[in-house]
Amino acid sequence: MRNLWMSFLMRWIFLAFALVSSLAHAERLVFTMLTPPTCPVFASAPEQSKDFGFQSVLFRNDSDKVIQIVRLTVTFYTAKSRDREEVVDSGHVYMALDPGEQKRMDVFLGRIEALTQKVKSTGQEVAWVKLFISSTDFSDGTRWEESPLNHGVPEQPVKPF
Repeated sequence: MRNLWMSFLMRWIFLAFALVSSLAHAERLVFTMLTPPTCPVFASAPEQSKDFGFQSVLFRNDSDKVIQIVRLTVTFYTAKSRDREEVVDSGHVYMALDPGEQKRMDVFLGRIEALTQKVKSTGQEVAWVKLFISSTDFSDGTRWEESPLNHGVPEQPVKPF
């Protein structure tokens, strides 16, 4: 009876060790967001599903105009490729968002299966997937666009001391 118990215990220890080892080498995706400070729309509170890293997002209109369209971009990078973010997904959301109003909208961006395969192909254990607003169309026909050089941050000349 004691040998049977030892055999059972050894199997469980082996299975637990195998599980911990496989988890230690599993790829991980970190989903994050960036809203440029000059952006008229604040995007927050992303919700994830089993299929999408960004299933839905909460949008708030911080401008004094009605927003009609928000264009979104998703980038991918690892610790080794941080200075070379790769665009992996994009889309747009039609909405009528009045000044000060907020709405949760489905965006269906960042397919988890494809991103998991991508991080595996890099040989890295962790990858970051970032969602940001690339442009916004207002109901009056005007548009805000992110500056690709500074991610929407206004350039300030540096004054010497």
